[in-house]
Amino acid sequence: MEKLLQQACKKVDSAELFKVKSKTIPVNFEVNRLKSIDISESEGKALRVINKGMVGFSSSTGSEDFDSMLEKAVATSEFGSEASFDFPGEIKRGGKEKINIYDKKVVDKSVEEMVKVGESIVERLKDFSRKLRCDVTIVKDCNEIEYFNSRGGNFSYNKTAIAYSIMVQQIENQDMLMIYSSLESGKDNLELEELTSEIIENLKWGENIVPIESGKMPVILTPKAALVLILPIISGLNGKMVLKKISPFAARKNKKLWSDLLTIYSDGTIDFALGSAPFDDEGVEMKRVPLVEKGEIKNFYYDLQTAGMAQVESTGNGLRAGLQSGPAPGISNLVMEKGEVSFKEMIKDISEGIVIDQVLGLGQGNIISGAFSNNVQLGYKIEKGKIVGRVKDVMIAGNAIEELKNIAALGNKAKWVEGKYKFPHIYLKSLSVSAKNN
Repeated sequence: MEKLLQQACKKVDSAELFKVKSKTIPVNFEVNRLKSIDISESEGKALRVINKGMVGFSSSTGSEDFDSMLEKAVATSEFGSEASFDFPGEIKRGGKEKINIYDKKVVDKSVEEMVKVGESIVERLKDFSRKLRCDVTIVKDCNEIEYFNSRGGNFSYNKTAIAYSIMVQQIENQDMLMIYSSLESGKDNLELEELTSEIIENLKWGENIVPIESGKMPVILTPKAALVLILPIISGLNGKMVLKKISPFAARKNKKLWSDLLTIYSDGTIDFALGSAPFDDEGVEMKRVPLVEKGEIKNFYYDLQTAGMAQVESTGNGLRAGLQSGPAPGISNLVMEKGEVSFKEMIKDISEGIVIDQVLGLGQGNIISGAFSNNVQLGYKIEKGKIVGRVKDVMIAGNAIEELKNIAALGNKAKWVEGKYKFPHIYLKSLSVSAKNN
């Protein structure tokens, strides 16, 4: 591979080749029964070149030869961006030496074992209520990553992931209660009881539908719903958005914008978190990057290109959404530091308010401005310090940049969401809630 890249340098200034080989096995249950078992294997590569100071790119998921890929990459460089970087020469870790991202138990986990896990989940939920329609997916991923560039930089690693996800429906007359939950990890250590207990607790809270009035009121967002507030912040801290001056935070580094309770960091070195790896997708060491500390913006996150344009170093956040495009600034794992108040204590503190657990339309609209407006798919009313039932036809709206100035408390436990976000409960003293009252 290195010889191919050296040959490529007869036509271009420098080049890199990124290769991925993956095997995915999903076991799917629909309406309480085993529906399908699939095995998919894929292999692909992406070539990025710097040609006459311009960036070119091509990719292939088939048997396309290197010369053909090189030809396409050279052609695209004529219309590419001006390169503000060069590929890294020596690629090595200076921080935490070993990051655990591979578990042989995941590789060895048989389809039969995965089916048994799915059956156990369905049975546990059916024991609670025979009315439930359960969709369950048990999936494992095994990936091999290789990277080479013409300056001699190279790395490779193997990575595993396993996930259990559940979506339950309970239909009564015109009402449909829908609850989803999931656990993900790079290690085969997921707790079934944690997953099913959460679903059952939500089902109990959701048995009664209760009315709620529109207005400003205290709101608790569960870890699952926290992205409503955090997604706009992360978008605004993206180095690319900062360079384009689209970000509202472009001139606010080292400025305090939010509550002292808010501390967020990107960290690609957490063992078995799904976004972890020794290096990002262009050979820069992954590390912990403080983004917000006690409400103050500490860093923006960059890939090589945006870092070069900003005349700073890459933060190790050059990530690929797939093989069809080159690296761009992205979050590896995102962690919000927890607080000191339990979820139960938050509920006890509220005379009238709601808990938001699931929303629709996350990430839609003008995210970068901080504005959000979401229908509540799953939420519960709090009255006199207790959850009294489920709310329907409710919407929340606000601006994340403003709302995060007024955090009343953060939960004393944090939970992984989608395997790469770790959030506590977020308690806001006041948020706009609109209810459709028939």
